[in-house]
Amino acid sequence: MKNPAPLRKGDLIGVMAPSSRIAPEDLENAAALLSAKGYEIFLHPQCYISKEATQYAGTPAQKAEAFHDLVRNPDIKAVFFATGGTRSLNIIDLIDYRLVKKNPKIYMGFSDHTALLNAIAARADIVTYHGPTMKRVTKNPQIDFNLRLLAGEQKEIPLGGAIVARSGGAKGYLLGGNLTVFRALAEKDRLKAKGAILFFEDINEEYTTVERDLCVLRRAGIFKDAAAIIFGQFTNMKDTGTPFGMSMHDILAEHTKGLNTPLLIDAPFGHDIHLPVFPIGQRVTLKDTTLFL
Repeated sequence: MKNPAPLRKGDLIGVMAPSSRIAPEDLENAAALLSAKGYEIFLHPQCYISKEATQYAGTPAQKAEAFHDLVRNPDIKAVFFATGGTRSLNIIDLIDYRLVKKNPKIYMGFSDHTALLNAIAARADIVTYHGPTMKRVTKNPQIDFNLRLLAGEQKEIPLGGAIVARSGGAKGYLLGGNLTVFRALAEKDRLKAKGAILFFEDINEEYTTVERDLCVLRRAGIFKDAAAIIFGQFTNMKDTGTPFGMSMHDILAEHTKGLNTPLLIDAPFGHDIHLPVFPIGQRVTLKDTTLFL
């Protein structure tokens, strides 16, 4: 895996919207904050494509074209995705991964962007970054921490407050993101789980849906192959209709039963305000509740 060049003050960050649309004021407030921190910002015009009262942010072809514009531009050192939502999965087969591989740079987003981040890591052999979207930049208490990590200056990711369900250390590359989106990926669109340190989070899903997603991954051998598993926040979970009868902890315990790998639960990352950057594809060491890069 190739690590992109570190992001330095004065570098140009390009922004496009691979998922849902973003309100212009959210986009511009985030751009102003990053500018105040010393970075140059280019907002691709595709960010402003929208249809009122919908999640529309352009067609898959328009999104792929905008993405390739940022990839080709040698002045752009990082690509930050505008906001999550839906339909990032629709563009991953439109991406020219040979072009991406020839132009390695930082790609950062999370949630729905799990599809794009993992596909780039797997098909272009480039480390990608599971971290705040532009919409979340102004709300992210770890923003300075995350910028130091992207600059190569931050070498530890503390996960204080996580429940150590199974203790132990592990070494491996980080792999994961949003559970529901990750489960939807084809094998070619994600790195192999053998020896990986998995991390997952989710939001606004039914307990039944999350349980099914975990069952799919367990049956595929992904948990058994992993060096360690880290579950983050599962926010605003739903239990509509007849009560499911299992808590989130019950579900996680059932699908990790019998494993000998280190296991953390309720780690501080996800759709709450806390979201430290996790570099997908980068080898790290897990000791207790800290990741060392």
